[in-house]
Amino acid sequence: MKRQGPTSTQQQEHLLALGAVLRDAREASGQTLDEVAGQVLVRPRLLIALEEARTHELPEPIYVRGLIRRYGDVLGLDGNALSQQYVSIPAPKSPGRSWSREAVQLRPYHLYAAYVALIAVSVSGLSYLMQRALPQDSAEPILDPVAVEQLTLQRTSPTPSDSATNLAEPDAPAPEEPIVVAVEFVQQSWVRVTADGDEAYEGILQEGTERSWTAQESLTIRAGNAGGVVLAYNQGTAKPMGQPGTVVEQTFTPGEGDVVSLAR
Repeated sequence: MKRQGPTSTQQQEHLLALGAVLRDAREASGQTLDEVAGQVLVRPRLLIALEEARTHELPEPIYVRGLIRRYGDVLGLDGNALSQQYVSIPAPKSPGRSWSREAVQLRPYHLYAAYVALIAVSVSGLSYLMQRALPQDSAEPILDPVAVEQLTLQRTSPTPSDSATNLAEPDAPAPEEPIVVAVEFVQQSWVRVTADGDEAYEGILQEGTERSWTAQESLTIRAGNAGGVVLAYNQGTAKPMGQPGTVVEQTFTPGEGDVVSLAR
């Protein structure tokens, strides 16, 4: 008997728990949403949607997993492990596909217990790093991790006037976004990636691998099995590079998307 895939309710529960982990770790580190967004290379409102599990404001699942991974890495967490916890609802299968993947189902209380443990480890690690950053002759006492978290939360909590100002002011125009291409390998394929004229990666990646590459001026991806490589450009819709077994090269530039597509 086949297991049922994750429902929208289960996806919401997973994302709520992941968002709580990321938000608590960010606040414990003393960083604002704008500061973290600048390091992750996304708009702050996308991080808010992730922390609050607003699924209707988030892009394709492949891009959400990449966002969770980069967000976790910036906060000093295991971003790859966090991204694997994200359970997406699979798209309807095409008639030609016969293979399927069964999602591993965990009970919600198991997930919450794991996330609570991860938060505790993250806060302890941040406390240790803060202690090492103090001068050797400092007379300040070593702070308890719980006290550090409480003090940080108080420091980063906005005042009522700040909240009112933020609500009243429209979003400032963001600078031109860099090129961000999320890649998922549904089949094994050789791939070569060139970012701004420099080779960023070349090799064979296996089925199930997920990667994300960025560039400022141009990003070129050449795949030996175009049908096994699915791309999502700047939070856009994910789609295969081409037909299975064909060699395809695609180049992306800011604001223009895919400008070159060559098959060999």
